Amino acid sequence: MQQRQETTRTYNSNWKTPHHPAPEQGTRMTTYNLRPVHLMCGALACVTATLAVAGSIGYYVLRGDMMAEANAERTELVLEYQDHIDRLRTEIVNLTSRQMVDRETVEIQVMDVLRRQQDLNQRHAIVAELVARAESVGIYLSSDKPLPPQKPALDAKGFAALAPDDKSAIGGESELIDEPVKALGLRDGSSKGFDPLSILQNPSPVSPSAEDDLKKNSEKQAALDAVKSDITEMDEESTAAIDSIAVATESRIEDILGITRSITPAVNAALRKHTSVGGPFYPISEENFPKRLERANSALKALRRVKFTALRLPVKSPIRNGRISSSYGPRVDPFLKRLAMHTGMDFKAPYGARVFSTAPGTVVTAKRKGGYGKMVEVRHANGFLTRYAHLSRIQVSEGDHVLAGDLVGNVGSTGRSTGPHLHYEIRRNEKPSNPAAFLSAGEKLTALSL
Repeated sequence: MQQRQETTRTYNSNWKTPHHPAPEQGTRMTTYNLRPVHLMCGALACVTATLAVAGSIGYYVLRGDMMAEANAERTELVLEYQDHIDRLRTEIVNLTSRQMVDRETVEIQVMDVLRRQQDLNQRHAIVAELVARAESVGIYLSSDKPLPPQKPALDAKGFAALAPDDKSAIGGESELIDEPVKALGLRDGSSKGFDPLSILQNPSPVSPSAEDDLKKNSEKQAALDAVKSDITEMDEESTAAIDSIAVATESRIEDILGITRSITPAVNAALRKHTSVGGPFYPISEENFPKRLERANSALKALRRVKFTALRLPVKSPIRNGRISSSYGPRVDPFLKRLAMHTGMDFKAPYGARVFSTAPGTVVTAKRKGGYGKMVEVRHANGFLTRYAHLSRIQVSEGDHVLAGDLVGNVGSTGRSTGPHLHYEIRRNEKPSNPAAFLSAGEKLTALSL
C-alpha cells in the first residue's frame, strides 16, 4: 500500500492539459484518485447528516407545538376551575343572603305574631267581660250550637213546618255554665303552648351549611304558619261569641218589646226609639271587630234599659192560687143589678190570704176608702198605679217603698163586697187598664226568665 501510494504521488513536470496551463517551474502537484466506495460513503454521510439536521428541526418544531397545546389545555383548565370556584362562591353568597333574608322575614313574622297575641289577649278579656255583662241581664250562652230559627218545611215524609214565630215545640235542658268563655271554646294566646319568642331566642346562626339553616328557617316558618292559623281561628271564635251575644240580646229585646207592646204602647214606642239595635253583619275579619263589639255593647245597653222598664211594669200576680171571680169590663153590678163598668179584676181567695205588690213602687194610700174598704195604692214608674181593695188587714204604710212580690195586705171583704176576695186595679194617668193583659204579659216575661 505504501508502495502504491508512493507510485501514485509522482511529480510530472511535463504535464499539460488543453484547458489548464502547465504549472510553473518548481510547483508540486498532488493527484488523488477516489474510488466509488469512497463516494458512496461520503454521499451516505451527507444524507445521514441531512436527515439528522431535519429530524432535529422537526423534533423541536413538534415539541414546541406540543408544549403550546399543553399550555393551552392547562390555561383552559385553570380558567374552568376558576369559573367553577366563582360559581360556588356566588352560590354560597346567595344562600347566605337568602338565609339572612329568611331570618329577617321570620323575625318580622314573629313580631307580628306577638302583636296579634297581645291583641288576642285583650280581645279575650273584652269577650269575657262582655259575656259576664250578658249574664247579668239574663243572656246565658250555651256551649251547644244554637237552635235553628224555624222548623223545616213540609217534606216528602210529611213533616210539617210551624210558623216562624212559633216556639211551642222546641226544648232541651239548658245548664248554666261557670266559665262560659271556656265553654264556648274561646282560647287565649297560650292555648297551644307555643311561645313565638322561642324562635327569636334561639336563632340559627349563619353556618357553613347554609342548606341546613334554610331547612331550620323553613321549619320555623311552618311553626309560625301554624300559630298564625291558630290565632286566626281564635279571632273567629271570639268574633262568633260576640255575634252570638248580639243576636241573642237583640232577640231578647224584640221579645220583651213584643210582649209589652199591647199594654204600654207609648212606653214601647219610646223604648224602640231609644234602643234601636241591629244592622247587617259583616264577614268575620280583624278590621270589623270593633263594629261587632259596638253592636253587642249597644244591644246589651238597650236590653238593660228595656228590661229595667219591663221589670217596673205591674205584671206580677197580686195573689197566689186565686181564681178570677170577675173580669175587667162591663158587668151587672151585684148590688144595683144593672150594667156597670168593672174597672178591675176580682180574685176569689180565702180570708186572710196574702196580697203582694205587682211591681216596685211607693205606697201612696194605705187606709179605708169608701166602697173599696181597706185599700192600698202603690205608684209605679211610667205613670202606673195599682190598687188592692177589700183587704182585711193593711201591711204597709204610706211612703213605704215596696218591691215586686212584697206583702202589702191580706184578703178580706171590707167595703162594698159580697165575700172574701181581692179587687185589683191598674191605672195609668187615672185611666183604668185591663189587668188581664198585664198578667198575661207577666207570664210571658217570666218565661223569658225576666
